Amino acid sequence: MYVSRLSFHTRPGHTEEVAQRLRELADMVAATGGKRPRILRVSMASPGAPDLQFEQEMESLAELEREMSGVTDQERFRQWSQQVSQLVVCPPKREILLVE
Repeated sequence: MYVSRLSFHTRPGHTEEVAQRLRELADMVAATGGKRPRILRVSMASPGAPDLQFEQEMESLAELEREMSGVTDQERFRQWSQQVSQLVVCPPKREILLVE
């Protein structure tokens, strides 16, 4: 099993707006048949930690690639991405973790 995690560093005052946008992204993932992702808000962390994380579990990396293609090929996602890029400090970083 794998976990894919996107970390978002939001601009001051925009965390709730980005959380709402991540809920829209979770809807897009679910609409393509993927397992509904978790949205995690970081509340106690070291300086420099992300404000929000978008986390998905999948059985294989091929499954992740299919889900990502199903979402990123949509015009709706391109608009979503353009809007979110204005609300974050830097592009989100993706981690792929292997569950032991």
